[in-house]
Amino acid sequence: MAASLDLNGTAQLLLDVGLAKVDDVVQIARELARLDQVADLSTLKRIARLLIVRRPPDWLRNSVVEGRVAAEFIPAADLDALSWLGSDLDPIIVAAHRQLYGYKDEDLLKRIGDAGELMIMGALHALKRQPRHVSLVSDRFGYDIELNSQQGRYGLEIKTVVPTTADRVLLSRHEFDVAARMEDRWKIVQIAISSIAVVRGLICAADVTGIRELSSSALMQMAPPDTSAFRWSESAEFLPMDDMWVASDLEVPSGFSFSLQA
Repeated sequence: MAASLDLNGTAQLLLDVGLAKVDDVVQIARELARLDQVADLSTLKRIARLLIVRRPPDWLRNSVVEGRVAAEFIPAADLDALSWLGSDLDPIIVAAHRQLYGYKDEDLLKRIGDAGELMIMGALHALKRQPRHVSLVSDRFGYDIELNSQQGRYGLEIKTVVPTTADRVLLSRHEFDVAARMEDRWKIVQIAISSIAVVRGLICAADVTGIRELSSSALMQMAPPDTSAFRWSESAEFLPMDDMWVASDLEVPSGFSFSLQA
């Protein structure tokens, strides 16, 4: 109510974000003018989305990860201020993010993934395991890092996550098929980094909050078999139980750093 009575502040905001201008008369932008008929909650929420798009907060770009809101990137004070949006908060943030950035942030996600692969490469080199970074060559391998030993060839699929995405695994059908074929010679290595590293734009060894591994057999247990009535094709999301994960003995070298800036 106090904010709604701040007419000068509201007018200046509308001018600043281009939703109004003053020539001989005050002119309201079409996007806002369409929302001036009914002052119900639905309309107010649409206005909120419009304002977020016109003046995006600093945290907006980092606050959506893989199409979901990562609340840990949003300051508590801002979450409190937006709490009136209720269950529409996440959809509004995701929609605003998509409208502003579209698929541009695929590059950021790729750089986060690259950082994870390089951290695991560094950890393996420290153990003198002589890893091959095969994802730099092609996606056809079905894993990111290859290890060779007297027992055969091993594949490691690296998944870099932040707290919001640590509970799920996205896997392509090709990766799943390779996991099924290689059996215990294939596994997922999940490396978790703190949210602040993404906000800062620089990932260091100290930002790693944990490294754990998931076997191919655990994946096979979760995946329903293909039938004449069901077959997943391009990709799938797995939600492993905590007890399916095994702690990794890999450690990222202390001097590691990787910039997320393009």
